Amino acid sequence: MRVSLALSGLLFSVSIMGQECPLSAPLTIKDIQSGFAGETGTIWTIAADCSYTVARQIGLKTLDPHQQGRLTPQEQAQLKELLGRVAAAGLPKQLGAASQANARRVSLSGGDLSAIPAAAANDAAAALLDLADQVKTMTAR
Repeated sequence: MRVSLALSGLLFSVSIMGQECPLSAPLTIKDIQSGFAGETGTIWTIAADCSYTVARQIGLKTLDPHQQGRLTPQEQAQLKELLGRVAAAGLPKQLGAASQANARRVSLSGGDLSAIPAAAANDAAAALLDLADQVKTMTAR
């Protein structure tokens, strides 16, 4: 009986922690650059429970994560604020001009991105780059 009570308490605390995370679906940020070896870069993924992984992409292959962890409550609040800024700025489907040789591409996917309205590209680009930079900082442990 004690084991079941402890287990139910653990499940309850985990579900509360999951409710603090502002994500309803995984959020993925890719920072990829085209080059001689194809596309290479880094992929940051934050799950709906605010656990994260960081993995390298080389060509078409995504390597196993070399870093993983969980966002702190403070980082979860910061992420919520950043997502609000991105939503307020609006994100069109694509920012910037057509692809260039050895172009660097930062992409965002996941969550309910359909709810984000289109708006001015400058505000959207700044909000997206700020979100990407902050996620990189939060996961650099």
